[in-house]
Amino acid sequence: MKIIAAALILLLGSSVLLQARSIENMRVSAQNLRVDTGSLKKKAAADRAEIKPVPVLVQLIVNFFKLLFAPNGDIEISNPNTSLPQYDSVLEDDTEEETYVEGQTYDPVAPADIPEDPFPQEPPQVVYQPQHQEQPRAEITGPGGGIPSDLKRKAMDYFNSNSGRIQNKRYLGVVDFSKHSSQDRFWILDLQSGAEHAMHVAHGTGSDPDGDGYATRFSNVPNSKASSLGFYLTGDLYTGKHGKSMRLHGLSSTNSNALARAVVMHDSNYVSEGNVRAGRSFGCLALANNEIGKALASLRGGALIYAGLSNSDF
Repeated sequence: MKIIAAALILLLGSSVLLQARSIENMRVSAQNLRVDTGSLKKKAAADRAEIKPVPVLVQLIVNFFKLLFAPNGDIEISNPNTSLPQYDSVLEDDTEEETYVEGQTYDPVAPADIPEDPFPQEPPQVVYQPQHQEQPRAEITGPGGGIPSDLKRKAMDYFNSNSGRIQNKRYLGVVDFSKHSSQDRFWILDLQSGAEHAMHVAHGTGSDPDGDGYATRFSNVPNSKASSLGFYLTGDLYTGKHGKSMRLHGLSSTNSNALARAVVMHDSNYVSEGNVRAGRSFGCLALANNEIGKALASLRGGALIYAGLSNSDF
């Protein structure tokens, strides 16, 4: 019995000693762990110092390609970093949306509403260089040089490369939607004389949701009520809800639904050639009453119109 008790006491003492040593080892390990943690903090700080931010240009390029290859062709830009221009008044927005029904018969435009010579007062400034008889190539400089040079170049490049599908080779239209709606931003170019005729044009409510007069959103989607960028070919003349009108056929992926969306060029009371902010359309190229006849007369019969944004990729 005494032997068993002595064995138990010896075993208990050994256990206590082992626990004491284990506690001491844990304490030392903890001290070492703190040292290692400090080392890791120093290393992490050094690693962070080596990390470089992504350049802003790279992010801009990524955003551009996201917009460019959007499945529905939508394009959104930021408001220009400029103060709003001073204008005298604001015109009301369009309230009647027109629809297109394939095969439906529409009333024609009265011949008296289409002038034979749309621009009789235009000065004959000719800067014309023909390349071939059937494919004229022109460099145009009109009075005042109003058309942005980059949009003019894109329009002429497309005209020269696709002249076989463009029936009206006398006139060409250019729209700069980067400008405020109170300013001239739609030009008709005379490819023979080199003259330019400037006018105001509306953009869609979906392109200007805050109503400040700047178009920042463009869409090819039905019911978006937005303007569309790209190349158009003019189509039939007719009299519709907005009076004198002309069909537009979208030639680009960003405006291919123009005909189905009933995006047309038409007469309007909410666009004026005065110093006023134009009302917003449902995506149509709405023109002032005193300009629509000239536009229809010059651009009818398969003319090219280019709607873009100056100083941009669009």
